Amino acid sequence: MKSISKKSLFYAFILINVALVVYLYFKGYEFDPLMIKGFLTGRHFLVAYFVYILILIVRGLTLLPGTPFLLVGIYLFSFFQVFFAIQIAIISYCLIIYHFAHYLDFKVPEKILKFEQKIKTKEIPIIFSLCFIPGVSINVLIYFLSIIDIKLKNILIGIIAGTSITSIIYISIVTGAYEASKALV
Repeated sequence: MKSISKKSLFYAFILINVALVVYLYFKGYEFDPLMIKGFLTGRHFLVAYFVYILILIVRGLTLLPGTPFLLVGIYLFSFFQVFFAIQIAIISYCLIIYHFAHYLDFKVPEKILKFEQKIKTKEIPIIFSLCFIPGVSINVLIYFLSIIDIKLKNILIGIIAGTSITSIIYISIVTGAYEASKALV
Protein backbone atom coordinates (compact mmCIF):
# COMPACT_ATOMS: atom_id res chain seq x y z
CA MET A 1 0.00 0.00 0.00
CA LYS A 2 1.31 3.39 -0.96
CA SER A 3 1.89 5.79 1.93
CA ILE A 4 0.33 9.24 1.81
CA SER A 5 2.84 12.06 2.07
CA LYS A 6 2.51 14.84 4.62
CA LYS A 7 2.48 17.35 1.81
CA SER A 8 -0.54 15.70 0.19
CA LEU A 9 -2.40 15.62 3.51
CA PHE A 10 -1.62 19.29 4.10
CA TYR A 11 -2.94 20.31 0.67
CA ALA A 12 -6.04 18.13 1.12
CA PHE A 13 -6.68 19.79 4.48
CA ILE A 14 -6.39 23.27 2.93
CA LEU A 15 -8.62 22.27 0.00
CA ILE A 16 -11.33 20.87 2.29
CA ASN A 17 -11.32 24.03 4.42
CA VAL A 18 -11.51 26.33 1.41
CA ALA A 19 -14.32 24.23 -0.08
CA LEU A 20 -16.22 24.37 3.22
CA VAL A 21 -15.90 28.15 3.45
CA VAL A 22 -17.02 28.58 -0.18
CA TYR A 23 -19.98 26.22 0.39
CA LEU A 24 -21.08 28.10 3.52
CA TYR A 25 -20.71 31.42 1.71
CA PHE A 26 -22.96 30.39 -1.17
CA LYS A 27 -25.50 28.85 1.21
CA GLY A 28 -25.82 32.24 2.95
CA TYR A 29 -24.55 31.01 6.33
CA GLU A 30 -23.94 33.83 8.80
CA PHE A 31 -21.28 33.33 11.44
CA ASP A 32 -22.55 34.51 14.83
CA PRO A 33 -19.85 34.62 17.53
CA LEU A 34 -22.39 35.54 20.21
CA MET A 35 -24.39 32.39 19.48
CA ILE A 36 -21.25 30.25 19.79
CA LYS A 37 -20.25 32.04 23.01
CA GLY A 38 -23.71 31.51 24.46
CA PHE A 39 -23.68 27.85 23.51
CA LEU A 40 -20.22 27.19 24.97
CA THR A 41 -20.60 29.21 28.15
CA GLY A 42 -24.17 28.21 28.93
CA ARG A 43 -25.16 24.63 29.61
CA HIS A 44 -21.93 23.34 28.05
CA PHE A 45 -19.57 25.46 30.14
CA LEU A 46 -17.73 22.62 31.92
CA VAL A 47 -17.18 20.68 28.70
CA ALA A 48 -16.02 23.82 26.86
CA TYR A 49 -13.69 24.78 29.73
CA PHE A 50 -12.23 21.26 29.94
CA VAL A 51 -11.68 21.16 26.17
CA TYR A 52 -10.07 24.62 26.31
CA ILE A 53 -7.62 23.38 28.95
CA LEU A 54 -6.85 20.27 26.88
CA ILE A 55 -6.22 22.43 23.82
CA LEU A 56 -3.85 24.61 25.85
CA ILE A 57 -1.98 21.52 27.06
CA VAL A 58 -1.60 20.19 23.50
CA ARG A 59 -0.53 23.66 22.35
CA GLY A 60 2.10 23.66 25.09
CA LEU A 61 3.53 20.41 23.78
CA THR A 62 4.00 21.94 20.35
CA LEU A 63 5.58 25.14 19.14
CA LEU A 64 2.27 26.73 18.18
CA PRO A 65 1.93 30.35 19.32
CA GLY A 66 -0.37 30.86 22.29
CA THR A 67 -1.87 34.23 21.36
CA PRO A 68 -4.82 32.93 19.28
CA PHE A 69 -5.77 30.56 22.09
CA LEU A 70 -5.51 33.37 24.62
CA LEU A 71 -7.80 35.56 22.50
CA VAL A 72 -10.41 32.81 22.18
CA GLY A 73 -10.24 32.16 25.92
CA ILE A 74 -10.69 35.82 26.79
CA TYR A 75 -13.69 36.03 24.48
CA LEU A 76 -15.35 32.95 25.95
CA PHE A 77 -14.40 32.98 29.61
CA SER A 78 -13.78 35.42 32.46
CA PHE A 79 -10.39 36.81 33.46
CA PHE A 80 -9.89 34.31 36.30
CA GLN A 81 -11.15 31.35 34.29
CA VAL A 82 -8.62 32.06 31.54
CA PHE A 83 -5.85 32.63 34.08
CA PHE A 84 -6.50 29.33 35.86
CA ALA A 85 -6.85 27.44 32.57
CA ILE A 86 -3.45 28.75 31.47
CA GLN A 87 -1.84 27.84 34.80
CA ILE A 88 -3.36 24.33 34.79
CA ALA A 89 -2.13 23.83 31.22
CA ILE A 90 1.38 25.09 32.04
CA ILE A 91 1.68 22.79 35.06
CA SER A 92 0.36 19.86 33.01
CA TYR A 93 2.66 20.24 30.05
CA CYS A 94 5.56 21.06 32.37
CA LEU A 95 5.08 17.68 34.08
CA ILE A 96 4.73 15.90 30.72
CA ILE A 97 7.82 17.50 29.21
CA TYR A 98 9.87 16.99 32.37
CA HIS A 99 9.09 13.27 32.52
CA PHE A 100 9.64 12.59 28.81
CA ALA A 101 12.56 14.94 28.11
CA HIS A 102 15.24 12.29 28.55
CA TYR A 103 13.40 9.83 26.30
CA LEU A 104 13.38 12.28 23.40
CA ASP A 105 17.18 12.32 23.39
CA PHE A 106 17.56 15.56 21.43
CA LYS A 107 21.04 16.96 21.31
CA VAL A 108 21.40 20.24 23.17
CA PRO A 109 23.83 22.64 21.47
CA GLU A 110 27.12 23.20 23.26
CA LYS A 111 26.46 26.97 23.45
CA ILE A 112 23.37 26.33 25.55
CA LEU A 113 25.13 23.83 27.81
CA LYS A 114 27.64 26.56 28.72
CA PHE A 115 24.84 28.24 30.69
CA GLU A 116 24.19 25.11 32.76
CA GLN A 117 26.41 26.11 35.70
CA LYS A 118 25.10 29.69 35.69
CA ILE A 119 21.53 28.44 35.90
CA LYS A 120 22.31 25.91 38.62
CA THR A 121 23.75 28.61 40.91
CA LYS A 122 20.43 30.47 41.21
CA GLU A 123 17.83 28.21 39.65
CA ILE A 124 14.50 29.78 40.64
CA PRO A 125 15.37 33.47 40.06
CA ILE A 126 16.88 32.69 36.66
CA ILE A 127 13.92 30.53 35.59
CA PHE A 128 11.55 33.23 36.83
CA SER A 129 13.44 35.88 34.83
CA LEU A 130 13.50 33.82 31.65
CA CYS A 131 9.68 33.76 31.64
CA PHE A 132 9.67 37.52 30.94
CA ILE A 133 11.84 37.44 27.83
CA PRO A 134 9.68 37.74 24.71
CA GLY A 135 10.28 34.90 22.29
CA VAL A 136 11.45 32.43 24.92
CA SER A 137 9.19 29.42 24.56
CA ILE A 138 8.21 28.03 27.95
CA ASN A 139 8.00 24.47 26.64
CA VAL A 140 11.51 24.63 25.16
CA LEU A 141 12.76 26.20 28.40
CA ILE A 142 11.22 23.34 30.41
CA TYR A 143 12.82 20.82 28.08
CA PHE A 144 16.24 22.45 28.42
CA LEU A 145 15.94 22.67 32.23
CA SER A 146 14.93 19.01 32.37
CA ILE A 147 17.93 17.96 30.29
CA ILE A 148 20.39 19.74 32.60
CA ASP A 149 18.75 18.03 35.61
CA ILE A 150 17.16 20.97 37.39
CA LYS A 151 14.80 19.72 40.11
CA LEU A 152 11.13 19.58 39.09
CA LYS A 153 10.16 21.56 42.18
CA ASN A 154 12.44 24.45 41.20
CA ILE A 155 11.24 24.39 37.59
CA LEU A 156 7.61 24.50 38.71
CA ILE A 157 8.20 27.33 41.20
CA GLY A 158 10.08 29.47 38.66
CA ILE A 159 7.75 28.76 35.74
CA ILE A 160 4.52 29.21 37.72
CA ALA A 161 5.71 32.43 39.34
CA GLY A 162 6.94 33.89 36.05
CA THR A 163 4.04 32.82 33.88
CA SER A 164 1.49 33.93 36.49
CA ILE A 165 2.71 37.49 36.19
CA THR A 166 3.04 37.44 32.40
CA SER A 167 -0.40 35.82 32.06
CA ILE A 168 -1.98 38.50 34.23
CA ILE A 169 -0.31 41.20 32.13
CA TYR A 170 -1.33 39.65 28.78
CA ILE A 171 -4.89 38.91 29.86
CA SER A 172 -5.28 42.42 31.29
CA ILE A 173 -4.00 44.10 28.15
CA VAL A 174 -6.17 42.03 25.81
CA THR A 175 -9.24 42.32 28.04
CA GLY A 176 -8.72 46.09 28.27
CA ALA A 177 -8.40 46.39 24.50
CA TYR A 178 -11.48 44.22 24.00
CA GLU A 179 -13.55 46.26 26.48
CA ALA A 180 -12.35 49.54 24.92
CA SER A 181 -13.32 48.36 21.46
CA LYS A 182 -16.78 47.39 22.73
CA ALA A 183 -17.19 50.84 24.27
CA LEU A 184 -16.46 52.49 20.91
CA VAL A 185 -19.18 50.54 19.15
